[in-house]
Amino acid sequence: METSVLLIAIFTGVIALSSVALLGALAYLAVFAKKLIDTSVKPAMASVNSLVDKVEDSTERIMDVSEDTVRKVSGAVKATTHVVQDSVTSPLISFSSLLAGISKAMEAWRRASAKS
Repeated sequence: METSVLLIAIFTGVIALSSVALLGALAYLAVFAKKLIDTSVKPAMASVNSLVDKVEDSTERIMDVSEDTVRKVSGAVKATTHVVQDSVTSPLISFSSLLAGISKAMEAWRRASAKS
């Protein structure tokens, strides 16, 4: 009977020492993970945040320049449209009117010639 109590005590001691060793290993891993996060992950996140800020600034500048460019192009298109209307449309209307007048005159001349 003494032998079985002794074996149980030894077995319990081995389990207790194993549990303490595992707890120590987990504590070491937790400290190692914290150091790894502090030395690797946090600087990387700071770098990523800085990069995101730069991209935001660049995107905002691009949008501002694009908006300004669209305004300028729109103004140029409007100005070109007015120039074309003033310099092409009016002469075309005048030329068309002249041709219509000549056509009517020719028609009237033909009628007059045919009657004589």
